[in-house]
Amino acid sequence: MTKISKEIKLRALTEYFAGRGGLRVIAAKHHISYRLFGMLVSAYRTHGSDVLFNPPQVTPEFRVEVAHWAISNNATYTQVAAQFGYVGTLQIYQWKEIYRNQGPNGLMSISKGRKPKMTNKRKKPTKKRSTKKQLSPEGNRLKQLEAENLELRIKNEALKLLASMKQRTKNSPK
Repeated sequence: MTKISKEIKLRALTEYFAGRGGLRVIAAKHHISYRLFGMLVSAYRTHGSDVLFNPPQVTPEFRVEVAHWAISNNATYTQVAAQFGYVGTLQIYQWKEIYRNQGPNGLMSISKGRKPKMTNKRKKPTKKRSTKKQLSPEGNRLKQLEAENLELRIKNEALKLLASMKQRTKNSPK
C-alpha cells in the first residue's frame, strides 16, 4: 500500500467540499481508498486541516480514551475519526481488542514500533583471572584435544549425511 501525501489528501478534500464530485469519484481520482477518504471527510468536518497537518499525539491516555469511547458507543471508524480526528483504523482495531482483553492497563504498556528480532546483547570477553582457576599445561592440552575431537565428530556426521543423500539420488527412479 502506497503512502498518500498530505497535499493530495488536502486537494481531494477541497475538491469534495467544493462539490466537484462524490466520495467515490474523488477518492478514485486521487487513488485514496473509499473508506479512508470517508473517514478523512468526517474528521475534516469537525477538526479542519488539523487532521492532516497537526494530528493528535498518540499517548497511552489517548489510546485508552479512544478505545473506551469506541467500545462504549459501538462506534464505527468514521465516527471515531470525527470524534478524535484520528484515522488509523488498524491501530483503533488493535486498541479496542487490547482494551477488551486486558483493560486500560494493557493500552498503557504498549511500546512504539516492532519488537526487535535480534538483541544487541553480546557476550563480553571474560578476562582471565590469575586465581585458583588457572589450568595446568596438561589441562590446556586436554581442553584443546576435546575441542578438536568434537569438531572431527561433527565433520564426520556431516560427511555421512552427505554420502547418504548422494546414495538416495543415485537409487531414485528417473
